[in-house]
Amino acid sequence: MGFLGLEAVHEERLQYEVVSDKARLKLTRLIRIASHSDDNSLHLLRQNRFINIANNVLGRPQYILEPDVMGSYHLTEHAWHLGQIEVIIKRPSTIQLVEILADIIQENLLDINDINQILIEDGTSISFELEDYSNTVKVNVIPIDEIENVPDSEEHPNIRKLIKRMDKALAERDYSAVLHTSASVFETLAKDVVDLATVENQPLGGFFERYRNDSNLPQPVLDYILEIYKKRNTEPLAGHGSTQLPNIQEEEAIMLAEMTKTFVRIERKLALPQVNNE
Repeated sequence: MGFLGLEAVHEERLQYEVVSDKARLKLTRLIRIASHSDDNSLHLLRQNRFINIANNVLGRPQYILEPDVMGSYHLTEHAWHLGQIEVIIKRPSTIQLVEILADIIQENLLDINDINQILIEDGTSISFELEDYSNTVKVNVIPIDEIENVPDSEEHPNIRKLIKRMDKALAERDYSAVLHTSASVFETLAKDVVDLATVENQPLGGFFERYRNDSNLPQPVLDYILEIYKKRNTEPLAGHGSTQLPNIQEEEAIMLAEMTKTFVRIERKLALPQVNNE
């Protein structure tokens, strides 16, 4: 039958999944390679196919190519498509990106193994497979209760894994661990937003002002994130061993866990319109 869209269970699992900018760049490079042709018109047609597949998922208008009377395409068409190819993988949310990749695989435009390898190296819980009997693309997303099986990527630790740890700590009433993991989520999110190799091995405090500048979150929210990071370093058993009892209580831990999830969603959603401003 072919791929008809993500199941609701997969959309739910992908709420906190982040595909890093580095992985998205690798996917863009695959598209550049697959689109290339020494025939300029064929090159353009291939680019147009990728762009319109992405536009369908994103709810954007289709771009219909119309040649001139000689059957050629104007130089401006080539320029426009060159620009669009660079953002069709950068623009989507994680859920939209997974659907775009599934459509691209279903149309045999990119090799499924190349895409899976990039996603594995990025430490995501996403993979694709082709069902033998129907040649239909199937999307696999590891459930949150199995996310510990996903290896952390040195380039991009998995936010879903950290959120799962935070929820587990909350269920076990380990409130200092909730604080610790929340701060780790914010640190990972900040590194994804800043996207510089120089901050990868730094603690959040070492590059927070750069994150403040790059983030789309309101300043009061960023102040709150910085407060959580600082509190992790002083709260007994949250950042360091201590003979003192933790001060954080259940109500505060519940609020912290829910606000952490909310801020992850907001940061990711606010980042999308930047690419869409054309």
